[in-house]
Amino acid sequence: MKIQILRLFLTFIATMLWGSADATPRDRLHVVYVTNQDRPPLPEYKDRIHRIVLDLQDFYRTEMTRNGYGSKTFKLDPDENRKVIIHLVTLDWDFDSTQKFSPKEISPIIAKHLLEKGIDIEQEYIFVFANAYWKNDGVWKFDAAYTGTGNPVRGITWVVDHELLDPKNIVPNQTTHINDRGHPATPGQFNVKMLGGTAHELGHSLGLPHNKESKEESKTRGTALMGTGNYTYRRERLGKKKHGTFLTPAHTFILSLHPLFTDRVPTDFDVPNVFINDLKFKKTATELLVSGTAVPSSKVAGVIFYHDPMPTGANKDYDAFSYLAKMNNYGKFTCSTPLSNSDKCALHLKVYFKNGMHTTFSLTQEKGNEVASLQKSYQWEKVKYAFKKRDALTLKKLIKSLEKTDPKAVKPAQLFLANAERWKDFKTPAKLSSNKKRVALSSSRWDSVSFGSIIWENGKQIPSYNGIMDFEGRSFRPLKSLNGPCPDGIFAHAPSTYTYNLGGRWKVFKSQFGIQRGQYAGSVVFIVKGDGKELFRSSITKLADGEVPLQINVSRVKKLDLITAPGPDGRGNDWSIWIAPTLLR
Repeated sequence: MKIQILRLFLTFIATMLWGSADATPRDRLHVVYVTNQDRPPLPEYKDRIHRIVLDLQDFYRTEMTRNGYGSKTFKLDPDENRKVIIHLVTLDWDFDSTQKFSPKEISPIIAKHLLEKGIDIEQEYIFVFANAYWKNDGVWKFDAAYTGTGNPVRGITWVVDHELLDPKNIVPNQTTHINDRGHPATPGQFNVKMLGGTAHELGHSLGLPHNKESKEESKTRGTALMGTGNYTYRRERLGKKKHGTFLTPAHTFILSLHPLFTDRVPTDFDVPNVFINDLKFKKTATELLVSGTAVPSSKVAGVIFYHDPMPTGANKDYDAFSYLAKMNNYGKFTCSTPLSNSDKCALHLKVYFKNGMHTTFSLTQEKGNEVASLQKSYQWEKVKYAFKKRDALTLKKLIKSLEKTDPKAVKPAQLFLANAERWKDFKTPAKLSSNKKRVALSSSRWDSVSFGSIIWENGKQIPSYNGIMDFEGRSFRPLKSLNGPCPDGIFAHAPSTYTYNLGGRWKVFKSQFGIQRGQYAGSVVFIVKGDGKELFRSSITKLADGEVPLQINVSRVKKLDLITAPGPDGRGNDWSIWIAPTLLR
């Protein structure tokens, strides 16, 4: 009996670390090793990388446990000997130190290799080690991506392998040194930095943004991983510093929702349409107190605040402090943050959902005028939310208020209103009279739209018809393909899905598709689905392809999905447009 219990316990532990034998999408991290045809993998690469990922796994587990989430960490893909499976991808060209080891060039090769093994990188988490270091006059160098990007839907980490990259080399009292890109270091110091970078970029691929430790955390914990903790990872093992690198409470909360950490994969990765009602601010001598309610609250898991001194944006947020708000079951939350010393900073309120996805509300805070400046920003968030719902009546009321409180915001709000007014006259295709023999989808109501959350969140472009709308209302640009203006069309930056209710009452879907003029690097796949069944899939489409026609039978189709997917080089410049999309009886 005791032996059976022990076996069950060991099986449970193994499943926690590695996942079950039967793989399902998004339940484990897949490791890839890339090298050139003239360069064999580095010596003992399998054993070293096995130790590396186990060490990273242990770091994340320790931090999740310390923050109250139990012994959670990401799962790996094991072979029959319980060693991590490493997918070896050999490029069919020789190594060239003058050429960058580029993800744009290599990603399609990895994708094809993994797909043959049943792994789709569009719905998995991938960890790539590149054999890209070389030695020149005693100095080790590389020209390769060291980066990570991802969310609960998918993620990919790119790092560089080295023969000394190994956690067992982080030991004290070393006397030998290597020269890493002009920086002499012991093998231990080298691994502190490079394994720290590996842990940091893995964090990005899991959806973690940058943040900074507080003064108190610096004294008691060390350095936040997603700040400059990539330079202090495991340094306590060298014997000179008490603390190394840690994960903040806000970031372990985010990981607690990620499929790799939860033993469950959400049925969808939708970003619910929520808003923060009754957002209030109160300033004390030392703190800013914030309260509000996320509504509707049924899918909300929590709210995180980021105080980010200006300038803010990509790679300008290493100095952002993160705070996990206290929230009840009805979405009401409170949070207190120290007053910022910056003259101006962004206060990002990120609402996280139970599926791990999130939406962001960004406010501007001015020193000495904290409450008034935040209230002014909140008013503009109300305008954007009303436009997102195409609520013309609420927009009119808000514009009246803006005329008194923020006159500069009136013009962009009026642009939103004009767009919402047009939407008010649109009809759902299923509800149109049978006497109407054709209808343009660019003047029809969609049932739902999924529009690359990264694009929406960063405040660039938003789902729009017959033009490209800036999320701050600054512009509404016309659609243009390589062939010229497209007055009738739908802007659909990949990845996107527009869903229309046809009610089984239409026979033909006719359209053209292409890339917005000026986006020379864009590459997109256009897909049409009817009731979930794929009816059409284009080849990879680029700007030079102009306007590509399509016509398909949609008889008896109730739900029509117009989908754009990024090409193998990622979503950059993927400004895709559906040109004159039309339904015919």
